[in-house]
Amino acid sequence: MNIRSFILVATALFLAFMFEHLPMPDVLLWLQPSWVLLIITLLVLQAPSVFGLWVALPFGLMLDVEHHSLLGTHIVTLAVHVFLLQILYRRMMMFHFLQQTGVVFLLVAIQQLLMYWSVALVSENMAPIALWGPALTSALVWPWVSAISHAVLVRMHLT
Repeated sequence: MNIRSFILVATALFLAFMFEHLPMPDVLLWLQPSWVLLIITLLVLQAPSVFGLWVALPFGLMLDVEHHSLLGTHIVTLAVHVFLLQILYRRMMMFHFLQQTGVVFLLVAIQQLLMYWSVALVSENMAPIALWGPALTSALVWPWVSAISHAVLVRMHLT
């Protein structure tokens, strides 16, 4: 991994964490995409030998702190997400972008469901969570994120 790739990854993750914490109106708060999850999905699909299960620990801790959740919940959900991506890697590379969008929708929905279950296990009062909203908007944003990343990689001669 050369310095240009490192700077590109660091910039993408910085933007993802910034967009994840972007203040939104209450009406649109249920439809905010999982930006960090999308970027981690993109990183695992672009370089599976470099970005493995180890990315779950630092980025999961950062997400736990950012979302004021219990330490470790995002680590577990990111580890499951990356594990499923590594299992589905060869199929995802052969899929059409609409099929990839469907897989991203399912993976984000699984992540939201795992977050809901982890909160339900440790908390007595359950607040409703957005299960389908972030999954749907993440799936709708995925083709754009994938196309922009591919264009940037071609432009920087990194593919």
